[in-house]
Amino acid sequence: MKKLLLILVTSASCVGFLGSPVFAIKAFNEAWTEFYVKDSKNEDFKKLSEEAKCNVCHIQGESKKKHNPYGESLESLLKKDDYKADRLKAEPEKVKEELEAAYKKVESEKAKDGKTFKERIDAGMLPGGDKDGK
Repeated sequence: MKKLLLILVTSASCVGFLGSPVFAIKAFNEAWTEFYVKDSKNEDFKKLSEEAKCNVCHIQGESKKKHNPYGESLESLLKKDDYKADRLKAEPEKVKEELEAAYKKVESEKAKDGKTFKERIDAGMLPGGDKDGK
């Protein structure tokens, strides 16, 4: 009985521990999609963004701690610990404003190809690379 209780407590702790970071990443992607993709008239860009998901900032097959150039720029402004589930629920509009301000701030930074992140987005490309984040 004690063993079963220990397993249940440990499992619940792991789920709680792992749940928040995933939620934060989801919030970042949802805000990015709302800001850049939702009203885009470029259907190819919408499809590319949907395929890329997390790879707008991350690199497919790499640790989620590793970011492409766009993700690195955003990471310098946004700290994941500031966007935990409780804050996302308590202050959704403030969080949305902060995320959008960060997206706007990095638009003028250069991607690997020499174009700004905004120029790439306007051209229907992802800011940090291809659909795999490379």
